[in-house]
Amino acid sequence: MHRSLLALAFAAACVAAAPSHAADLVVIDSNVAGLPIGSVTPAAAAVDIAAGQMVTLITADGSTMVVAGPYSGPIGAGAQDAPGALERLAKSRGESTHVVGAIRAPSWDK
Repeated sequence: MHRSLLALAFAAACVAAAPSHAADLVVIDSNVAGLPIGSVTPAAAAVDIAAGQMVTLITADGSTMVVAGPYSGPIGAGAQDAPGALERLAKSRGESTHVVGAIRAPSWDK
């Protein structure tokens, strides 16, 4: 869970702060071995995505796109708009969050 939120934060930071080209895409969810979460790939990069595999991408303008297999070709050409995908991804992964915390009592005897 923590890793997923970290990857989302990284993806958002890459899109917002990096001097990337408009054709760069950030992977925010993926079950494709060659496209790990948090990686940046050019829209013209050729990919082979098998049936049952899917990659969710975020563009430089903040819109989200999904490429679902089977697909072979430039990743940007196979992407379909996926409005709200980032919100759904963050919400679905945030539901099973557990937090452990502790505090220290002040030392009264000094």
